[in-house]
Amino acid sequence: MEWERYAVKLHRLTADKIELVRNWRNDPKICQYMFYKEYITEEMQIEWYNKINNDSNYYFIIEYNWEEIGLVNLKNIDKEKKCGEGGIFIYEDKYLNSDVPFRATFCYHDFAFEKINLDYVYGQIIPANKRAIQFNKALGCDIKNSEDGNSILVTLTKENYYKQRNRYLGLLV
Repeated sequence: MEWERYAVKLHRLTADKIELVRNWRNDPKICQYMFYKEYITEEMQIEWYNKINNDSNYYFIIEYNWEEIGLVNLKNIDKEKKCGEGGIFIYEDKYLNSDVPFRATFCYHDFAFEKINLDYVYGQIIPANKRAIQFNKALGCDIKNSEDGNSILVTLTKENYYKQRNRYLGLLV
């Protein structure tokens, strides 16, 4: 499965790409911003992949300019509540301070709201991940601290998403 918008292609994660994702995920520049920080073994990655490879979870490799640059996911989809948990990381540093994270995020939110027909997407961010918090504010997310203070909770409704996305579309170079 592929989904393409805004010069970004999302390729559904397949078994032949899980080692690439594991290497990205184990890199300190990525795992420092994850809730699970332990080293992920090949066996753990295979077990994880077998659990998430279904219609309740969509994990995509992000491709930009014919280069695999990161991962985006929409997981724990609840079809009755019409919601799912989203996440993204860009592995390639050269794209971090560009419009590419917005392009990838717009692409996967279009997928969530148009293809899967969700009403909202939610997520959690480590409080130390200031870049992600600012990014989610720019997307129009509702942001609040968790009750225990160990995470930042973000929620993006379909309505708020389209308002913000449409403001930014003209700025994409």
